[in-house]
Amino acid sequence: MFRIGELDQKIDFWRECNVQDEDLGGLEASVKTLFAGVWAKARPLSGSEIERFDKLNATELTFFVTRYRPEVKEDDYISWQGVNYNIRHIPSVGPRSLYSEFYAERGVAQ
Repeated sequence: MFRIGELDQKIDFWRECNVQDEDLGGLEASVKTLFAGVWAKARPLSGSEIERFDKLNATELTFFVTRYRPEVKEDDYISWQGVNYNIRHIPSVGPRSLYSEFYAERGVAQ
């Protein structure tokens, strides 16, 4: 399906999590790096522009492939070339697969 030589881009996986605020005792948002410097294949699939509330919003859907990463979930993020991507879909490949696939979108909020 994929050749290891196709994994020629470096990406990071990260997750937003809540941590205890030591000063006020509440919760505050924090970023946790799951994996840094992961070799991946990256292929942009589509892009679009939408004008909404007098503002132009551009989005791009990108397909990423890495070695098998069962810890990554659909509410995590990918950082590639300094741009953050929201993971939108992780196709089920089974526990014996050599690779994980991710469909991620940039240019949008959650």
